[in-house]
Amino acid sequence: MLCLLTAASASAQPYEYLAVYEPTSEAGKTLRLGISSNSLLPDGGEQHRLDRLVVHFKTDGVSLSALSLFSRLRFKAESGTVQAETEVLKEDIQKLPDRELVLVRWRGDDRAEPIANVKITVEAVYTAEFLCLQENALLQSERDVVPSMVPHFPKSSTSPTNKPPVHDSFNRWLIRDGETNPLLIYTFCFDAANRTRGAVAWSEAKKAPRFRFDEPDKDNSIRTFRQAHKRALSDRIVRRLNDRFSSFGRSLVSDTSEPDFDNVRIEVKDSLTLSIVKSVGSLLLVEEAGGTVEPLADLIDQDAEVALRLGYPHCYQFPYGAIMKSPWVFELEVPDGKDGKTRKTKVELGFETGCSRKLLVPWKDYLNRRVTFRVIYRVPERADIVVFNDSFNVYNLGLITTAPIITEIVSATQEASPRDVEATSSIPVSFALPISPNRSASVAVTFPFTLSFNTRTFPNLAEYFAVAPSISLVAGSASAASSSTENEPNVRLALGVGVNLARAFHFGYAWAPSDGGRYVLLGISIPELLPLLNPSE
Repeated sequence: MLCLLTAASASAQPYEYLAVYEPTSEAGKTLRLGISSNSLLPDGGEQHRLDRLVVHFKTDGVSLSALSLFSRLRFKAESGTVQAETEVLKEDIQKLPDRELVLVRWRGDDRAEPIANVKITVEAVYTAEFLCLQENALLQSERDVVPSMVPHFPKSSTSPTNKPPVHDSFNRWLIRDGETNPLLIYTFCFDAANRTRGAVAWSEAKKAPRFRFDEPDKDNSIRTFRQAHKRALSDRIVRRLNDRFSSFGRSLVSDTSEPDFDNVRIEVKDSLTLSIVKSVGSLLLVEEAGGTVEPLADLIDQDAEVALRLGYPHCYQFPYGAIMKSPWVFELEVPDGKDGKTRKTKVELGFETGCSRKLLVPWKDYLNRRVTFRVIYRVPERADIVVFNDSFNVYNLGLITTAPIITEIVSATQEASPRDVEATSSIPVSFALPISPNRSASVAVTFPFTLSFNTRTFPNLAEYFAVAPSISLVAGSASAASSSTENEPNVRLALGVGVNLARAFHFGYAWAPSDGGRYVLLGISIPELLPLLNPSE
């Protein structure tokens, strides 16, 4: 049962990898973010920078139990030509500050490449006590186990210095390494139940055929003979561990030149890969309008397509799609009301090319507003590292036209923004001043068809100036001196041209085809005048 419990404990990973971000200002706090395999991390953001990669040893009961199975842990961090190796003994872990071992100090600004691929490897060496338990479990569970006499040096024996040491034979249960291979006499249980039994007498055991391998090694030394037995037993133990018990890594037998392990070491080996991207110059917003693609300026058209593009050197090195999924978040901050408050909304991305993703945002909803787009590395309830931040205004650019009544119908069907200059038309009431002789001043209702153009230099030009061909209905009689007004129409149709200023004022010239009357029109539109008088509303 003890063997089962200890083997099961080996499945728990007793440590975790963390990326430690230090604040760039005194008011900030240090962030420790967990790292998973194939992670894509930023090297910093608006308020933090990546300082180091560490391994943190956990303190929960299962992790402490798992950690007790190992005598030492060796870590290697590799990034290009840079390598950092460190080793910690089990008994020294509690002496580490915060139980954290620094794997590598990050100096990303010194790197020429835009993205760095990092590989972290751990080799956790099993203790002899754990291997002894597994050896005993192997003896109890395997079928090819037989008793045999094995030469050992008794612990209590003493021999004169000029004579070879005296050995004795002890009965042991041994595993046969295959049907024709020898009985394995190496043991990890140095503190045997038989307290008089000492170490194996390898020179004497080498003489017995039942302990020799079928194909002897070219090196016929006692040391090689001993290592062959240890390697064969180690392979059997590792095979059992991997077949019956899961682990955070894979148990294996490694060749080593370290004398403490007799050239054979049993360990758990695991690795983790991640990528670290430079936060400066990696991401770019581009605008596609009119068939051209340009880096995003300080303003965009409401009908433009905006895409998030990865710089090509970065794009080719990124883990595919890594930046397009959690914990990377894309967010838009927009004004909410007129009291200065804002709200944040999540931005969905659509595939465009291998290196760019389209922002699926209805920009017309934010017309004449300034919005902020952010790329955030987000760990819920722990940290937001803003990696990319860009603010810009949304306008209706290009040719701007309106037609009385028709504009309102089209806007309703297209669900245009009420702030759009093309969403509503104006119908001013005009004072018609005659410029023809024998005419009287009158009142007219003018229906202007406006034409203007918003540019990137003057994005609100249509709000203040527009050319306005018009149709007017002029009231009153044609002549002030006429005595037959009852035979003349009370309303005449007049065609004209003029300009609209601030959308509320109309200045134009009109001509009535029915009687040849000519007028100067001075008009005002009350619905458009009210916002000018109360700009805060």
